[in-house]
Amino acid sequence: MEKIKLSYLIYFIAGISVIILGVSAYKAEKNHEEKLYHVVYSKIKETALDCYLNGDCEGNITLNILYQKEYLTPVYDPVTKEELDNEICITYNNKEVDFCS
Repeated sequence: MEKIKLSYLIYFIAGISVIILGVSAYKAEKNHEEKLYHVVYSKIKETALDCYLNGDCEGNITLNILYQKEYLTPVYDPVTKEELDNEICITYNNKEVDFCS
């Protein structure tokens, strides 16, 4: 009888450990993906800021305009490895570059 209770305890502890490891791995993966996107979008914003400060861009622009003016080479989604949409809108307000709503 004592061995049965001990084996259930071992299975319970193993199960809880697997769940904790799974949740931790999932959170780490999501955090990594967020950082990858942050790097890509920061690169786009910095390039757009250069374009605005050099006077080559005004108002709302798209990635396609940055490609045409040779400020940027095609940018790829870091997770899916597909090229980002050329029509992503970028604006410059109050000395700050941001994506259009």
